[in-house]
Amino acid sequence: METAWIFDTLTVTVARIDFLDPAFSSEPDTRERGVRVEIRPSASSRVGNIYTSPAVMLEPAVCRIDLLESAPGAADRMHWHPTMDAGDPGDRVFDVAIPANPLGWLAERLADVPGLLTQAGVEDVDRHAESATLVAENSAEIVLAARSGLEWARGPWPEVTQDERGMATGPPPRANPAR
Repeated sequence: METAWIFDTLTVTVARIDFLDPAFSSEPDTRERGVRVEIRPSASSRVGNIYTSPAVMLEPAVCRIDLLESAPGAADRMHWHPTMDAGDPGDRVFDVAIPANPLGWLAERLADVPGLLTQAGVEDVDRHAESATLVAENSAEIVLAARSGLEWARGPWPEVTQDERGMATGPPPRANPAR
């Protein structure tokens, strides 16, 4: 499940994720489950009459916060990617403050989106000033969605199957009962 808050020039997405991390593939317990928060440039096209639904285009994320765990409540893989290149994350940055208070840490970042955009290397940060203000004003709702995702991730981990990328796709196929 992924939720998006679409502002004028920025969108914040909060996604529940469950995957096998290839960076840890040689180790046991490579599964990571949690919440991914991304800041993404966006644009809307309002062509047509007042009844026409606008087209919304989301660009690849410029910043990512991963509140991930290798087991329910472990808080051991929480990190962020202050820079991204065309949607591909830069290095993982582990900040000891994240697992100590993940939702508080997230709220602090959402209060300073211009700082995130500057650190991400976004040109013309001022163009996003109004949207950044709206992100800050709506940060409590975004953090609440992240809290809900962490509660989901910290519940019992079901058995799942993974697609070719390692993303969980659902419960494993059940064997056909003998007839």
